[in-house]
Amino acid sequence: MRTKQAAASAASSTFTQLKRRDQFVSCAIDAIVEVGFSATTVAEVARRAGVSKGVVTYHFAAKNDLIHAVITHVIDSIRQFLEPRLRAAEPARYPERFVAAYLTAWVDYYRTHLRDVLALYRISIPYRDESGRPSAEFGAEADEIAMVEQVLKHGQEACRLGPFDAQVVALTMKAALNRLLIRLAADPDLDLEGYGIELVRLFERATRAEVPAA
Repeated sequence: MRTKQAAASAASSTFTQLKRRDQFVSCAIDAIVEVGFSATTVAEVARRAGVSKGVVTYHFAAKNDLIHAVITHVIDSIRQFLEPRLRAAEPARYPERFVAAYLTAWVDYYRTHLRDVLALYRISIPYRDESGRPSAEFGAEADEIAMVEQVLKHGQEACRLGPFDAQVVALTMKAALNRLLIRLAADPDLDLEGYGIELVRLFERATRAEVPAA
């Protein structure tokens, strides 16, 4: 009996610790968005959480540990949000639908998770290597661009998309989405739905298959 009680107590303790860590990650995201990356300190996160600094450092020894947790949280959130939507578009069968599905999924994520993605963007600015490129922790973006390029090439091979440089288009689509995020940071009242519709129109025109002359 004592073993079962001990196990239940340990599970409860673990759950409580996870909830506390989630709280600190959420407070860190809010701080990064509201006061900026540099001003987001362990002390600031503790103040927002209503606890002492020592409680935060019990879970995250230093600011970098907390920032790494934020990065992991947001990247996991993006993956969980986008992947089912892109799978539902069946890009292997209907590559011509992928452009709209991809852009719309990202716009929807911006609308529903704006603070998360703004925090990730603001972290990415100081997190650069010696060449000025984003830290390896942000390698998910490179993987995403490669995936988009692969789908576009598949569409071309299947004659469902037109002739264009798939790498250039994949990079440009991602750059357009990143630019939209910058606009949203400056203007939260931006017509996000209308902006997304225009992006879809633009890139569908750029990638659609050519209609044979009559």
